Amino acid sequence: IVIETERGAKDAAHKGAAPTAETPAADMVDRTRVASRMLYAPRRLAVGQPGVSQVQVSHQPVVGLVRGALVETVPMGQWRSAGLYVTAVRITNKSKQPLEIPLDSLRGKWLAVTAQHGRLGAAGSEADTSALYLICDRAFDACL
Repeated sequence: IVIETERGAKDAAHKGAAPTAETPAADMVDRTRVASRMLYAPRRLAVGQPGVSQVQVSHQPVVGLVRGALVETVPMGQWRSAGLYVTAVRITNKSKQPLEIPLDSLRGKWLAVTAQHGRLGAAGSEADTSALYLICDRAFDACL
């Protein structure tokens, strides 16, 4: 998983430092893990975490979320904890060419962006879809 902050700095956990409860980076990593587990884990393992609540989000495609890429992006779920929102967005490549997901080309004011997989296969392949986890201090629509 790659985490990039708006300022371009890597979080402490990614650098190998032990995450602490006081650091916002640890909160962002934890929130991303919760969102990923809620989407991908078997139902018996997709349990919430204390202090994390699901928030409604529109499941309508978001046009132009990834600038310059022929992709479809659809919010799948949103969770809130300690003033941070993490939104899971399905990203599907619509091009006949594989695509490295350009995380720095996302429209919006995100504190952190994580890609489940950094590369999408060509449209129609079994690897043409992945997930993005977008973290903001406001709800998804307010951060676009």
